[in-house]
Amino acid sequence: MMKKTLLSITFTIIAVFGFSQNQYHISQNMMYQPFINPSVIGSYSNLNGALFYKNQWTGFEGAPEIAGFSLNSMVKNSNHSVGLTLINDEIGISNIKDLSLAYSYKLKFNDKNYLTLGIAGTMILMQSNFGQLDVIQIGDPVFQSDTKTFAMPNAKFGAYYFTNNFYLGFAVPNILKNKIETSGIQSGITSFDAANIHYYLHSGYQFDINEIWDANTSILFKQVSGAPLQIGLNSQLVFKDLIGAGLSYRTSKELVAMLNYRINPQLKLGYAYDYNMEQIGAYSNGTHEIIVLFELIKDNAVPIIEVPRF
Repeated sequence: MMKKTLLSITFTIIAVFGFSQNQYHISQNMMYQPFINPSVIGSYSNLNGALFYKNQWTGFEGAPEIAGFSLNSMVKNSNHSVGLTLINDEIGISNIKDLSLAYSYKLKFNDKNYLTLGIAGTMILMQSNFGQLDVIQIGDPVFQSDTKTFAMPNAKFGAYYFTNNFYLGFAVPNILKNKIETSGIQSGITSFDAANIHYYLHSGYQFDINEIWDANTSILFKQVSGAPLQIGLNSQLVFKDLIGAGLSYRTSKELVAMLNYRINPQLKLGYAYDYNMEQIGAYSNGTHEIIVLFELIKDNAVPIIEVPRF
């Protein structure tokens, strides 16, 4: 019980002071990659989108909860694509809202090789409910009232190369640094700090085993200065492009079981359960994530190529 309480306190400390290092993580990121790389929207031929909900480390008060929505479309008869992404990230007493408008341009090398480049302008809304804290020193002016909502700009960049069965992407999800300054007059600060920039490298390949089975593999590298390199390895088997099941392992000592089902050609549902193999795993009920994908395919629409979608 004491360890569980200490972990809940840790969530609160992270929530108050950890905004500048925070980047949301989606376990099923390989199924809809515009959430991690703005350039990926250029690989779709039709109006498409996704929404997800993630309840992390259930059983702990103040544990992270993340929800997101993305909607993207290719501009008709062009190489341009535009998109909108909304993320709501809650941890402890604090809340981060991320609103991004993305643009991607597609370069064609030949009928089977493409490169998309993308940028996104982001508005970050940050707010902390200090009034919910139980403090030792009654009347501490820092924790006496909630902060106002601070609006701060940021930007993202990405590149994405894809062929019929392979993709390779690179993304910078935070070119700038955002944080709330609580000492003195509360204020939101935006600055450039090279040490705070995150880097993502992701790749995947689809193996066509036979007419019934496919095997999908992918990998995601995440790096930020001062933190160990995080690697996520993913694999799953897909039956008749209908049902997929697989496992993912992250070097942050997390094992993920994934299951997805294609409801119809335009709608797909996925579920993931994360189990943390560190000490926290013994005190939480795991992490649950649900994602819904949609793509409005017209009867006469011809996709660019069959980009791996898993």
